[in-house]
Amino acid sequence: MIEWLKKQEHLQSILHKTSGTTFFKFSNDAFNAYLAALDFTTNQQTIVVVLPNLYDAQKYYDVVSQLIDPDQVLFYPADQTLTTMMALGSPEFKSERLFTLKQLMTGEPFIVITTMQGLSLRQLKKEDYIRSVKRIEKDQSYELEKLVQFLVYSGYQRTYTVEKPGEFSLRGHILDVFTLNNDQPYRIDFFDDIVDQIKVFDIETQRSVYQLNAIEIAPMHELFYTDQMKQDAIKSIRKFFENDQLSEREQEKLSEDLDHIDQRIKLDGLSMYMPFFNEEKTTLIDFATDAKIYFVDVHKMKINEEQTSSDLMTYAVTMNGDHFLKVPFRLTLEEQLKHTHIEIDNFGLNSPSNAIDLGVSSINTFQGNLELFYLDIRDMPTYRIFICIKQQAYKDELTEFLDRKHVNYDFKLSEEPGVHIIDLASFGAFQMKYDKVWILDESQLFTYRTRPAIRYRSVLNQASKIRRVEDLTPGDFVVHYDYGIGQYMGLKTMELSGEKRDYLHIIYLNEEALYVPMDQIDMVLKYSSHDGMHPKLSKLGGKQWSKTKAQVRMRIKDLSDRLIALYAQRQQSIGIKYAEDNEMQRQFERDFMYETTSDQQRAIVDTKHDMQMERPMDRLICGDVGFGKTEVALRAAFKAVLNQKQVLYLVPTTVLARQHYYTFKERFEKYGANVALLSRFVTPKKQKETIENLKKGFVDVVIGTHRLLSGDVKFKDLGLLIIDEEQRFGVEHKEKIREIKVNVDTLTLSATPIPRTLQMSMMGLKDLSMIETPPRNRYPVQTYVVERQEALVKEAIMREISRGGQVFYLFNKVQGIEGMVHRLEKLVPEAKIAHAHGKMNRDQLENVLSDFIDHRFDVLVSTTIIETGVDIPNTNTLIIHDADQLGLSQLYQIRGRVGRSDRIAYAYLLYDQHKNMNDEAKKRLSAIQDFTALGSGFKIAMRDLSIRGAGDILGSEQSGFIDSVGIELYMKLLEEAVTGVSLERPKDTQIDEVYAARHVDPDYVSQDSVRIEIHKRIAELNHIKDVEDLKSELTDRFGELDADLLLYMYEKLFKKLSSKIGAHKTIVESNQVTLVLTMEASQKIDGKKLFEKANAFTSMVRLGYLKGHVHITLVTKHENNHWLYLFDLFLDDFIYN
Repeated sequence: MIEWLKKQEHLQSILHKTSGTTFFKFSNDAFNAYLAALDFTTNQQTIVVVLPNLYDAQKYYDVVSQLIDPDQVLFYPADQTLTTMMALGSPEFKSERLFTLKQLMTGEPFIVITTMQGLSLRQLKKEDYIRSVKRIEKDQSYELEKLVQFLVYSGYQRTYTVEKPGEFSLRGHILDVFTLNNDQPYRIDFFDDIVDQIKVFDIETQRSVYQLNAIEIAPMHELFYTDQMKQDAIKSIRKFFENDQLSEREQEKLSEDLDHIDQRIKLDGLSMYMPFFNEEKTTLIDFATDAKIYFVDVHKMKINEEQTSSDLMTYAVTMNGDHFLKVPFRLTLEEQLKHTHIEIDNFGLNSPSNAIDLGVSSINTFQGNLELFYLDIRDMPTYRIFICIKQQAYKDELTEFLDRKHVNYDFKLSEEPGVHIIDLASFGAFQMKYDKVWILDESQLFTYRTRPAIRYRSVLNQASKIRRVEDLTPGDFVVHYDYGIGQYMGLKTMELSGEKRDYLHIIYLNEEALYVPMDQIDMVLKYSSHDGMHPKLSKLGGKQWSKTKAQVRMRIKDLSDRLIALYAQRQQSIGIKYAEDNEMQRQFERDFMYETTSDQQRAIVDTKHDMQMERPMDRLICGDVGFGKTEVALRAAFKAVLNQKQVLYLVPTTVLARQHYYTFKERFEKYGANVALLSRFVTPKKQKETIENLKKGFVDVVIGTHRLLSGDVKFKDLGLLIIDEEQRFGVEHKEKIREIKVNVDTLTLSATPIPRTLQMSMMGLKDLSMIETPPRNRYPVQTYVVERQEALVKEAIMREISRGGQVFYLFNKVQGIEGMVHRLEKLVPEAKIAHAHGKMNRDQLENVLSDFIDHRFDVLVSTTIIETGVDIPNTNTLIIHDADQLGLSQLYQIRGRVGRSDRIAYAYLLYDQHKNMNDEAKKRLSAIQDFTALGSGFKIAMRDLSIRGAGDILGSEQSGFIDSVGIELYMKLLEEAVTGVSLERPKDTQIDEVYAARHVDPDYVSQDSVRIEIHKRIAELNHIKDVEDLKSELTDRFGELDADLLLYMYEKLFKKLSSKIGAHKTIVESNQVTLVLTMEASQKIDGKKLFEKANAFTSMVRLGYLKGHVHITLVTKHENNHWLYLFDLFLDDFIYN
């Protein structure tokens, strides 16, 4: 399309006019995007498109990325001014900006999409950036100390195990670094000062994947500096403020910031000091060679600029002084417009008199109304009308219609007037009056079909999976299978008969200590329960623990028996066998506006497969809020309707019922299906009518609350039951659901995650689908942790309202909630504000919520009731009044309420600066700050939630038992009940002789949790091949192994293999080692195979038989290898081959 547009005369004349400062009027966003792309491809120079706000910038970025090669399009997003000044921001915007600057410095041409905020950000000089990138090549020498110093200066943090961008670790001669622009971390292996190898490794396994010859390490932040720069800057900052009378608050901020600059911490929040590190006014433009700048809708930018000044004034009020505002940390719009640029005014109302008329206007959105389209084109005989359609179904519909109306059309890009249907993707629609051209795409003509999502650079490395949470840290509660709940105090190394061994040190009631040798590590599990409550410690040697365990076992047995019986009954009963998909089903699925994610696709396939089988389906679909569970339900429901069956969709609240009703109605009605709603929002007359129609079979899908479970609701032929959030229905409702379930296909949806182990043990009993991948184009919620200041709250609310969105303000005290509403009304008089809390009766509450969904209010002040499943896609800003008062899992779920649409969403976690926080809350806050970058806070939240999920799926009466032994042991016991394999150790037939030091040297691995992990891995060795794998992994991560550790591995394997063939003692002598089997094992062993293997073995093996015992003797006299290794080889070969 672009190539063809290039040839249009009027367009060509426009492109020639874009060399000096020029004004254009009358255009639309779609055309502007094409114009920028055309200019770029014609002139091959960098183009910067500046938009009034982030919302528009995001739209442009999406479109331009599809018009030209997406690698040539860069995004440069920036936060609002106040947020930049005050808050610790999310990492995504920053890494996007750094990526853009890095690309521009290559000198290649790009299209950069930014906002006026982005253009106003001051940066360090281009030379600073060039100097700041360190290239590391193989076989070159570098001083390790200097390298570490460089990393610290560049904003990297030192940890022991690298898990997220911006971390590095040094273990011996191995340096791991995770940079921003690579989605996996690097491992650099030194030999003295020379780089021996550079490898990329996997965060999950911590193992290397492949090798590289050279890498570049760039700074983590936009503010980075050498010691010299630091001293100069601190001097000039002090000088700048020395004659000012700072208020107490300002003084506090200044000394804190200087401290941060000095220690290089929290650099993200210090960008306002940029002018002291670089006096020149360097911005994004200075990084590009010869850039051309487009400003779109400058009049909107002027309004934003006024808004910013008023925000800054509010800031000055909260700081009791305006001294910080004198720091020239951003360029004003006036300064930005001094560059030679092109201004486009879409509506043409604010243009100077010499503005050039582009003659471009927008076209109606027809939404499938082809008659309207026909009326529009009938009067345009001289126009060339291009309709870009990729989907065959739409193409057929259009050509049929045009044939009926006797309109001529063809399928080529031609210069002749008339209708041309072309098989090209077009993005947006516009009409050019001078060139007499109409361009339409399928979303304009048929539905709001959204386009495939665009990849944001910064989101790529955010998708790091969460590593194990089981790491033990001193002070954690643990549960020992035989002795009960204790507190873990750390790793102890003790010497026993000359050999070193590592022990876990655990204390029980009355400070009694227990030392667990590392080879029994699988008997110790971490203890976790609901929202981190502290358990009671068990008494060593007491009877209580075995009683508790027996009780839990009994309950679990009841549960698993019940599940197994239910499952067997379902296997036998006969339900409905649905037909395969047909064309109509496929057409229905094409209406879905987004791409399905891989997990979602799998869930859909599994669900349909279940429906096509004879036995009734009972599938549970788990997925986070907004990960697309509803779509799975829609497709299943449609399949049922196509097979002439009725569908019952149960939801916990009327608000949700209404939302699903609209979704279903929109998708189903055009296929002639009848969707009805039953809830207390529906008039009694209408309810009666719906119930009648259900009996007669006139209603295909009915959606509603527990009203649907009343006795008067009867179906003609029910085929599918869908339950949303089953755990929120009461007991009697669940009973009723169970009765319906017997031979009807059932689909249950849940947003609470379920622990992995539970999924495994339920595998045989329930069909589970997990949807764990977020939809693409979901920009992570931008989360800010910041002290509560009115200026910031005002800015956040104003920004959301000005882009047509709504705000959730979470205030978790019912008493003060109305006062809070008044305060907000004074702060933001333009906003319409409502409030909701759990003390209202249900009807009131649902009325407020449904009014909010209908956008009658801009701000909803509410208690935590919003964490429960209401979907308000238009709410994209969340403000939490006292974030330090909430648990992490609550925060996580509430944050999931925003960011449900394709706009960038914001969450502000506020705390009170002047409150003396206790340690617990401080810890929680730092966890939240960590949480913004999907760090450990996120893991904790996931764990809390999954405990809740386990309780939901197993029934509430099990929750208490989960707490009494901790979730981990509970899962182990459940697994025992389901599989019948017990954890109780068979008493070993042989005495535990020690042949090696069972100890991981702290000089080799210094962190305890990693040492424990290594012990665990050694305990899991089963084959000689496993030893080799572990050996290569440890060498890769920590360098060469010492002989002791290797022997420890071989010893562990020897113990396993020898007990597997039934040895009861090992006799070690100077020239030979003999394994003596028990009588029982001697009877069972395959003598012929043993004889063959002994003969074929590389070393000499003698066999003997004495008093009913088989003896296997390995002669070690002239061997170089240790006997443990040789015996492992022999036994491994004998048992497994």
